[in-house]
Amino acid sequence: MSDASDFAELQKLAPKEAVAWLMARSKLTKSYAWQDVWQSEHSTQFTVSRLARLDLLQALHDGITKSVAGDLSRGDWMRDAEQLLADAGWWGFKAVTDPATSEIVLTKFDPARLKLIYDVNTRQAYATGLWERVERSKGTLPYVRYITKRDERVRASHAAWDNVTLPVDDPFWQTHWPPNGWRCRCRVNNMTQRDYDAGKTPTGAALKKAAPTVTMREYINPRSGEISQVPVGIDPGFAYNPGSARQKALQGVVDGKLAGADPGLADAARRAGFKKD
Repeated sequence: MSDASDFAELQKLAPKEAVAWLMARSKLTKSYAWQDVWQSEHSTQFTVSRLARLDLLQALHDGITKSVAGDLSRGDWMRDAEQLLADAGWWGFKAVTDPATSEIVLTKFDPARLKLIYDVNTRQAYATGLWERVERSKGTLPYVRYITKRDERVRASHAAWDNVTLPVDDPFWQTHWPPNGWRCRCRVNNMTQRDYDAGKTPTGAALKKAAPTVTMREYINPRSGEISQVPVGIDPGFAYNPGSARQKALQGVVDGKLAGADPGLADAARRAGFKKD
């Protein structure tokens, strides 16, 4: 399947929630390596590594949000982004000073870089929207199936997860919710109890109903020195569920508001199950 058809397929997935995730990433963060903003931090922050101008970050963020909302195609976004960066003197190679090391480092903006920026941000946005849709519908669609493209470009580790089908609440989905790496094209789909019991995919392949064995490996963030455990087969920085992370971030906002409210009103809100949309 082509990249164009990939994105046509993604456009079907809960755009309202995807746009909400992008809009919630209102904190613009200057970063000088992709590890500077780590996993769930992307729920509230937007960054492009070594792009050290907040006005340019804002413009790229706004353009991606418009594209996910359906107001701008990927080609239009890339055209506009190239013109924006060229006018600002950031197209091609650019030298910037890393404040953490005081070293002068090079960054490069070209069509391949723009495509990567767009793809990572939009795929994460749709992954967030899909998780929220899956959470809402788990009463009638209680299972999730992992799906790969099944072509020569699929990583061997991801191919092993093809047709793994587990309950929505299985912990596997907290670390293996695609995309699971740079340029990962995997996706998921939810299904009914009846289809799960039938044990077959729409193509007739057998469902894999056992959770895969997850082997962890150590990863040391070269920027922070933090040591974390990353599942084998997932690129560092992708071993989290962006939709679940967004829900936790929103709940943190709610908890902060309730902490400063009148105790009686706060207790009533908690009993009513108040949460931020």
